[in-house]
Amino acid sequence: MPTFARLVAAVLLAALGWVVATLAIPYFDEGTPLGMIQIVSAGWGLVTGWIFTAPKLARGIGSAFAIGLSSAVVQAFLTILSFSVRQMVDRAFRMSYGTVMDAVAGVFESGLDYAIIVGKPDVIAVAAIGGIVTGYVTRYVARHYR
Repeated sequence: MPTFARLVAAVLLAALGWVVATLAIPYFDEGTPLGMIQIVSAGWGLVTGWIFTAPKLARGIGSAFAIGLSSAVVQAFLTILSFSVRQMVDRAFRMSYGTVMDAVAGVFESGLDYAIIVGKPDVIAVAAIGGIVTGYVTRYVARHYR
């Protein structure tokens, strides 16, 4: 059921995803295809805010701090997973893998590489603070606007 808290959480996490992706772009190598990183990150922010953040805070499950921080982590995980799977599919079409298990391992290897590249202190700090702020704002909206 659509609620104002879901809308607020989705919009705030989408904005956070866009900002964090913009901060992360300079850390990638020059040839890395990043044309959709901001859109994908914002999209996963919409999904995470709508499905994960707002329902938990509206029902009073967990603290705003923990749910907000968890939301930022879930969003980052889904974004990194998306790009890892895309990279694996590109490599699979070029016949870079011998078996299916090599392809699955390639997803995790690519994900770890992306996490290391993006795991800079400024990017992590913005994501964490933005997630916490999103948690508190969403909790406030969930309690005061039904």
